Amino acid sequence: MSTALALVGLNCAVAAITAAGAVYFARVRMPRPPVGRYELPDVAVMGAVVVAAPLVYLAAPRTAVAVVFGLVLCAALQFTLAPLIGGGRAWAAAGALVAATAGCAFADLPVAVTVLTDVLLAIAVVGVANMWAQSGMRSAHAAWFAGMLCCYDLVATGLTSVMDRFAAQVMGLPFAPLLAVTQGRPPVALGLGDLLLLTLFPLVALKAFGRAAALLAAGVGLAVSASVSLLFGLGVLTGAFPLLTALGPLIVLQHVLWSRSRSGERTTAEWRAGTPRAAAADTPTDPDPALLLALEPTGVDALRADLSRGDWLAVADGRVVGSGKSPGQARRDARLRGCESVPVVRQNWPGLAAGATTGTADTGQLPSEPLDV
Repeated sequence: MSTALALVGLNCAVAAITAAGAVYFARVRMPRPPVGRYELPDVAVMGAVVVAAPLVYLAAPRTAVAVVFGLVLCAALQFTLAPLIGGGRAWAAAGALVAATAGCAFADLPVAVTVLTDVLLAIAVVGVANMWAQSGMRSAHAAWFAGMLCCYDLVATGLTSVMDRFAAQVMGLPFAPLLAVTQGRPPVALGLGDLLLLTLFPLVALKAFGRAAALLAAGVGLAVSASVSLLFGLGVLTGAFPLLTALGPLIVLQHVLWSRSRSGERTTAEWRAGTPRAAAADTPTDPDPALLLALEPTGVDALRADLSRGDWLAVADGRVVGSGKSPGQARRDARLRGCESVPVVRQNWPGLAAGATTGTADTGQLPSEPLDV
C-alpha cells in the first residue's frame, strides 16, 4: 500500500470514529459511574496516567504489555456494548473479539491482528469518550486536558525519543494503542491519546455549547489530522509528529471563544433535558418587565373599598386580583374573581399605589416603606 493511500485511509478512519462517537452520544445513554463530579484534580490525575504509562510500558516485557492492553480493551468493549446488547452479551462479545485477536497473533497473521486491533481500539475510544462526556466532563476540563497533553506531546514526541521508542515497542503487538494502517518505517498510525481527544472534544462541545460548537470541533480536529498527513505525503515530515501540540491550543481556543460568546456551559442534566443555552448578548441585563409590573401593580382602585391597613393583596400579571386578611384568603379571593394563574401575595401597607417596591411574599415580613391604597 502506498503511503499516500495509507494516509487517506487513516484520515477516513478518524472521521468514521468521530462520527460513530457522535451517533453513540445522540442515541445511547450510558450509566453514570459512581465517581462523583469531575474536578481539575481529576484531570490532573488523568494527565499523570497518560504521561507515566509509556514510561512504564517501555520497561515492561512485550508480552506483559500486550496482556495489559488486552485486559483494558476487553473492559472498555464491555461497557461500550452493554447499553446496546446487555451486560452479559457484552462480556461475551468482548471476550470473543479479544480472543480472536490473540488467536491471530499466535497464528502469526499480522494483517488480521492489525485490523482486529484497530476495530477494538475504535470501539473502545467511542465508549471511553462517551463515558467521559456523559458523566460530567465539562469543556473546561477537556481544554485543561488538551493543554497538558499538548505540552507532554511536545516533549515526548518532538523533543525526546520517548514516543518513538514506545511505538517501536508496541508496533505489531495485538491490542497496541495505535490506530495503524501500515507498519513500515515510519508507520502510518495515530496514537491512542490523539484519537481519544479527536473524538472526545466534539462530544463535550456538543453537550456544553450545542451543535455548532460540535461541528466546529470535529472540523478543526479533522483539518489538523489531514494537514499533518498532507505534510507527510509531500515529504515535509518524515518522522513522528506531535499532533496534540497542534491540536491542543486549538481546543483551548475554541473553549475560550465559546465560553465568552455563550452565557456558560450546559450541565449534563441540562443537556439531557434539552435545555438551550442563550448567547451572552441575548441575556437580559435589566430587570424583567413583568417583575417590575408585579412590584407596581394596578387595579387597586377596584378593591380599595374592601381593603384596610395590613390586608394581603394577590398580584397577577401586574394587577391586584384579590385581597384578604391572610395570604390564603387573598389567593382564594383571586380565584373567586376569575384569576386562573397563581398570584404573588403581598401585604397592603401605605405606599403601594405610589409604586413602592418593598415587601415580601408569604413570609409575613413587613416592608420598610409604608404602602397606601
